[in-house]
Amino acid sequence: MHADQLPRVFQANADRFYQRVVLKTLGELTTHDTLAVGPTADIAEFLDRCAAQVDNHIANEAAKAFALTLDGIFERQLARWTGVHGVKAQKLEATLEAADRITAIDLVRAGIVGDLSELHLVANVARHGDGSSCDKLKVAAPQLWDSPMLDYYDLAPDPAPVSEELRVRPDDLRRYARAIARFWGHVDPLPNAVRDPLY
Repeated sequence: MHADQLPRVFQANADRFYQRVVLKTLGELTTHDTLAVGPTADIAEFLDRCAAQVDNHIANEAAKAFALTLDGIFERQLARWTGVHGVKAQKLEATLEAADRITAIDLVRAGIVGDLSELHLVANVARHGDGSSCDKLKVAAPQLWDSPMLDYYDLAPDPAPVSEELRVRPDDLRRYARAIARFWGHVDPLPNAVRDPLY
């Protein structure tokens, strides 16, 4: 049946995007663990520090863009799959609840919904900036604003909106991609479904 094949196709497509585009691109970006601050000995050191700030800023912007893309891919896939099962597209939370009913699988209990919901909030913050999604995300995932290593500075003049300090790291993208893959693996009714990918 066509509907039974969709989860496997969607899982493969999302996985290919993550493996071939996200990981490859992030791997080519230069990042620095800690950014030096304070007086410099000369202009060369000052310019090196500026370059390091720009490197980390670009990497964070790329990660936010990839979170936005992963969320968009998943939302479109989910709407198509639930539509085949007679469910009209709704907000993400309601559509995920419909997925529970379609499959009789408790996706919250399976530990999948939390990362998908976080991804959706990250995408909204990346798209719209400060607002209700930013407020919710700050409460739900405060670690996305944590920078104990001082590895990020917003490059725009102050004051910076709260949303501009959002940090999406490679491990966050891995969690989000894995949640998408796990979702499709858990709702896949065909034999040999991949429920827990290795990344």
